[in-house]
This record gives sequence, C-alpha cells and structure tokens, in this order.
Amino acid sequence: MADLMDGDGRGQLVLVAGFALAIVLVALVLLANTAIFTENLATRDNGVGERDVLGYRSSVVDGAGGIVDRENTAEYDDREPLEENVTAGLAALDSQLRESAARRAASARADVDAATYTNGSLVRQNGTADDPRQFTNVSDDADWTVATDLERDGDGGATRGFIAVVTNSSLASASAGDPDEAFHVVVTNGSAAWHAYVYENSSSGAIAVAVKPAGESASATSQVCSVSASNATVDFTGGTLGGVDCPGLAFGGEVAGSATTDGYDVVVRNGDRAAGGYDLTVRTVGSGSVSDENVTDGPSADDPYHVPAVYAVEVPIDYWTSEVTYAETVRVAPGERDE
Repeated sequence: MADLMDGDGRGQLVLVAGFALAIVLVALVLLANTAIFTENLATRDNGVGERDVLGYRSSVVDGAGGIVDRENTAEYDDREPLEENVTAGLAALDSQLRESAARRAASARADVDAATYTNGSLVRQNGTADDPRQFTNVSDDADWTVATDLERDGDGGATRGFIAVVTNSSLASASAGDPDEAFHVVVTNGSAAWHAYVYENSSSGAIAVAVKPAGESASATSQVCSVSASNATVDFTGGTLGGVDCPGLAFGGEVAGSATTDGYDVVVRNGDRAAGGYDLTVRTVGSGSVSDENVTDGPSADDPYHVPAVYAVEVPIDYWTSEVTYAETVRVAPGERDE
C-alpha cells in the first residue's frame, strides 16, 4: 500500500507516541517504587517482630534451662519437690518476661500450668581437678555400665550434659592407633558401638580425644582434638574439649542418633585410667534406667551416684503484638547433643 501520510503527520505521530510511552514508563516506575516501599515496610515490620519473638523464645529456653539445671543439681531425694520447684521457677520467669514484653507494647505468656516433664536421672562423680576421683564404679571396677536402654523421644536425645573434668596425670599414654588401654566411653545398642577415648597423647603429652565410629574397625579410630594442659573439661554431648569445639566428637554417633525405638547403653571402659569428676543426665522413660549395681542411689562423697532429675520440660508459649502472633510449645533439655 502506498504511504499516504506526509512528513508533518509522521512527526506528530512520533511525538504523541513518545509522550504516551513516557507516561507508561513513569507509571511503571511509580508502581515499582510503590512495590519496593511496601515490601521494605513489610520486611522491616516482620524483621522487628521476628527479632522480638526470637528474643522472647530464647529467653524462655535459656531461663528454663538454667532453672532445670539449678534444681537438678540441688540433688532432691524425691521427684515431686523437684518438679514443684522447677514449676515455681518457671512461673517467676514467666512473670519477668511478661513485664519485659509489656514495656514493648507486646503480650507474652508461658503456660506453666500446661508444662510437661520428662523423667531423668543425674549421674555424678564429685571429684574435681584438685581432688580427683577415678572413673570406676561403686566396687572400684574399671569396666562398668552407667545406664541401659536409653531411648530418644522424637527429635530429642536420651543423654545430655555429659561433662567430665580429667587430669592429665591420671590418663594413660596412648595414641589413636593404639587406644585400647585408654579410658573410653562406649555407646552401644548391642549390634553397633561408638567409642570416645580420652588419653595423654604419647607423642605430644597433650590431653587428647579420639573417636571410633559405630560399625567401623579399630583402624578407623582417629584423634579429633587435643589440648596441652594439666587438666581439661571434656563435653561429650556438647562436643568440646577445654571449651573449644571438637567437631569430630558427636556423642554416640549413629547409635545415639537413631535410638528412638532400640535403646542404647552407656558404658565405661578403663575407668581407672582417668580421674577427676563428671556429670551426665539420662532420660529414664520406658526401659531406660541407671545401673543401680554400679551407681549409688543418692548422694555420695566418694562413689558415683544418681538422683532424680528433670531430663526435659515442654512449655507452651505465646507472644503477640498488633502486628505479629506467635505460639509454640518449646522443649528445653540443656546440654543435649546438637544434631
């Protein structure tokens, strides 16, 4: 078809089209800026709300964990007064956190009346670095069982707060290649066993930890951490030596990590080749129990012993403001192994 538009007409058309395009572009920019502003505003609001919620949740977990540990270490003869005093502590914590939330125009509640407790036992040997006790049983046997048939519950564990202070001078001189004479902790379900050895490194003289994974041969044992010191704290469940992360130390390995139906035993080997003191709390639900023939029932100055403990507590919590509503049941079991 022939071009019937003259030059002036084409120019006007181009001008109009350009003006229309400009309007469209401005509109798009305005829409984009509005969307960005709205998104940032929501992000800022949600961020503040999330921080407040996480801060409140952390305060509940940390505070409740401290209360549980404080009351457990008070060494009650019976479980009832233990749980009553934990409940009283939780109520006081809830009151403090409610007041703190109110100052931020928020409401918070830990439903202490709905709290549920998981039974446990605290096993202790009261030695210290300055006054060490060998890690033997009540009959001075070096090889003995601490607890049997410990079962996990869902995502939770069955042993927590397993911390030992050891003196270098009490440890066997050994290596990861030849650890058999060293003190070690065994976690076994009868078909597989995880080993953690603590010894004086025969080459460096440092306090060392070696691990043999479950299902592996002795040749798979490897040293995972060491510290040059006259004494050191081994946190078996927290995975540290001398307060420093020991990534290869994951208590129980796959044996403890999978024991939701098949329980596991905690066993000591060569307990006469380490001295100091230790604590651990075990979950005594179902068949889980402390070995009474090896551990005294009730406090003892010289022998390992066990007392009632709260292994874990679950508390429903709520936190809400004009912009955020949050509800969860938190589980508190201080000193459990991180998965």
